[in-house]
Amino acid sequence: MNRQFLTLSIFSIVLLFTFSEIAAAQSHRDTTALKKAEFHVDFRWDNATLSPTYLNNRSQLKSLSDSISALRDSSKVINNIERIGVKSYSSPEGAYQYNVRLARRRASAMLRFLSSEYADLADRIYIEADGESWHMFRNKVLSDNKLTASQRQRLLEIIDADITADSKKTLLKTYDIALYRRIIREYFVDMRRSFITLEWTSSPRHDIGVMLTKAGIPFQLEHPKDLGGKVQFSGNTPRTLFALKTNLLYDAVTALNVEAEIPIGNQFSIAVSDLFPWWTAGPHDRKYALQILELGIEPRWYPLSSRQPSFGSPHDGRMTGWFVGTYLASAMYDLQRDKAICTQGEYWSAGASAGYIMPLGRRLRLELSASIGYLQSDYRHYQPSPDYAHLYKDYFKEGTFSYFGLTRAKVSLVIPVSIRKQHSPITLNIRAK
Repeated sequence: MNRQFLTLSIFSIVLLFTFSEIAAAQSHRDTTALKKAEFHVDFRWDNATLSPTYLNNRSQLKSLSDSISALRDSSKVINNIERIGVKSYSSPEGAYQYNVRLARRRASAMLRFLSSEYADLADRIYIEADGESWHMFRNKVLSDNKLTASQRQRLLEIIDADITADSKKTLLKTYDIALYRRIIREYFVDMRRSFITLEWTSSPRHDIGVMLTKAGIPFQLEHPKDLGGKVQFSGNTPRTLFALKTNLLYDAVTALNVEAEIPIGNQFSIAVSDLFPWWTAGPHDRKYALQILELGIEPRWYPLSSRQPSFGSPHDGRMTGWFVGTYLASAMYDLQRDKAICTQGEYWSAGASAGYIMPLGRRLRLELSASIGYLQSDYRHYQPSPDYAHLYKDYFKEGTFSYFGLTRAKVSLVIPVSIRKQHSPITLNIRAK
C-alpha cells in the first residue's frame, strides 16, 4: 500500500507540474493568437490569366498590399506573417475534368504573382486548387430573392444530389434553360475566383531593456539616462548539462521509470534508462506482481539541433527536434495476475529508434518516439498454492521466446537541467528614434 501511495503521489506531482507549464505556454500563445484577413481575385471565363483591371481585382490586391505593409511598419507591435494561403476555383459549367485543371492553372497564376510581389514571403505561400465552386453556387441559390420556392428547392436538390458533377449540369440545363442562362450570367461571373487568406501573429513591441529583463538575460545600460546608448550583456548563455525523463505511458500503469540523456557535442547524445516497477499485492503478496528491472542505453543523433537557444529559453537548443538512434536493453522480470499469468525470466532487446522532441512551455519538453527491434527472453512458469502461501515452479513450462517488431513507445516528459556559461561581455549600440 505504501509503494502504491508513493507511486500515485509522484505521478500526481508530475502531472501538476506538466499542466502548469502547459497553462503558461497557452497563456503565451493567447497573446500571439493567429489573426486572419481574406481577399479575393476574379478570373474571366475559361481563363487563368490574372488581370488587375477585371471586376474588383485592383481594389482587392491593393488591400492585400496595404495590409502587408501595415503589418511590417507597425510601431506598436511586432507582426509575424505566418502564411499566405490561396484557394482557387472554377465555376461549375463545362466538363468537370477540364474545370479541375483550370482551377489548378489559376492557383499557379496566383503563386507566380504573389511570389513576384512578395519575394521575401515566397516560402510562406501555399496554394490549393479546389475544382468547381459548388458550395458558392449553393450559397447564391439560398440568397437569391428572385427564385420561387419551388425553383430554390429544385436547385438545391440538384446541387446536393449524390451524382457526378457533369450529371448535375445536365439536370440544371434540362430543368429550366432560361433560369440556367440567368445563373450563368449572374451567378458564375464571381465564382471563377481565387481566395487569398493572410495569416499573422502579433506580440507587443517592448523596449529592449524590458525584453531582456523578461527573458531573464542580465544586462546593464552604459548610459541609463539616454533613450539610446549602448546595452552591454553580462556575458552568459544557457548550457544544457543533461535531461531527465519519465515515460508517461509507463507511469500510467504504475511502471516507474527514469531516463537521463547527456549531450555529446551539438548533434549527438547518449541516453541511459531504468525501468523499475516493483510491487506485489494480494494474499501473502503472491496474487499480483509487476516487478521489472530493466537497464538500457541509447546513442542518438539529432541532425537539426544546435547550441543556439530560443530567445528567452533557459536551455540551449541541443537534444530537440527529430532524432534517430540505436538501443540495447537487458532486464529481469516477474509478472503475475492471479493464476492466469505467472512468469519469471530475463530478456534482452536491441534495435533502432526514432522520434521528435518539442518544447512544452519554457522549461519542459515532450518526447514522442518509438523503437523497432529484436527481443529474446528466457522464461519460467510457476503456480501459487490455493492459499497463495507458496509458489511452485512448473518445470514443464520454461523455454525461450523471440520477437521482432515494435518494442517500445514513448510519450515522455523531459526536464532539461542547464547552467549559464560565462563568456566575454557583448556590447550593442542602440539608437533612439
